[in-house]
Amino acid sequence: MFLTGADGAELEFRAPSIKGALRFWWRALHGHLSLSELKKREGEIFGDNNNRSKFTINVSELDTRFIGSDAPIPHKGYKIPCILPNAEFEVRLIIPVEIPQWNLEKCQALFELFSIIGDVGKRARRGMGSFEIIKCNNPLWKKQDITIQSIHELIKKFSSFFDVRNNIIHSNYSGSMEYYPWIKRIEIGKHDDNLLMKISKKTHEFKNKNIYTYEASIGHANKGRFASPIYISAIKGSLKPIITTLNTIPDRSSRDIDLRLQEDFRNSIL
Repeated sequence: MFLTGADGAELEFRAPSIKGALRFWWRALHGHLSLSELKKREGEIFGDNNNRSKFTINVSELDTRFIGSDAPIPHKGYKIPCILPNAEFEVRLIIPVEIPQWNLEKCQALFELFSIIGDVGKRARRGMGSFEIIKCNNPLWKKQDITIQSIHELIKKFSSFFDVRNNIIHSNYSGSMEYYPWIKRIEIGKHDDNLLMKISKKTHEFKNKNIYTYEASIGHANKGRFASPIYISAIKGSLKPIITTLNTIPDRSSRDIDLRLQEDFRNSIL
């Protein structure tokens, strides 16, 4: 987990990093909303200039035994400081007062969904920073196998505009969708003992072979930054990739977007 604190240097697992990720995934679940309605509802839950956040997050201190270094891009091998595998954190979600659009059930469900399809820190969209919930103080919570069906059950707590076809979660909203990265589909791949190395090599391979369309289709950090719409996480314990495809919003000409390239890249990981 390549994650630093406010100074950009010291390794730290911070509450703002979690809250920012929860905001991102909440937004990605609501592609059916207009931008004005999206901003209004998001502000009511997460806070904005007119509203205080309806919940707070506390995290435990990092055990220094799990501070080390590793390769953020495995096939290149160079190492930078990171939080090592098997580190444990306690995350507390605190809701002083529940409101109709935000309660403990939804807060917990969003965090659980984030732990499955999302990651934390640098290279998060390429499998780094994956984590899992191993214990929950809510007596009603039960650890379940991660399947497309169990993920869909979590999503249904926020939106009815997703269905499951051929073991893939699809957005099924038929109206006009706004211009931001909402979830288009979610799918789970096969076990691979060298999953992170595979993701790294395939990323490098597709970038080299598709010079003109790669950056607009799969992301770049050269002369500006465009976060990849192909978000790859890893299911902990099974080393299966879980890939969320987001609506593509490039920072450059949309004429260069190649959806077939995205499909080929996604299939190469699955």
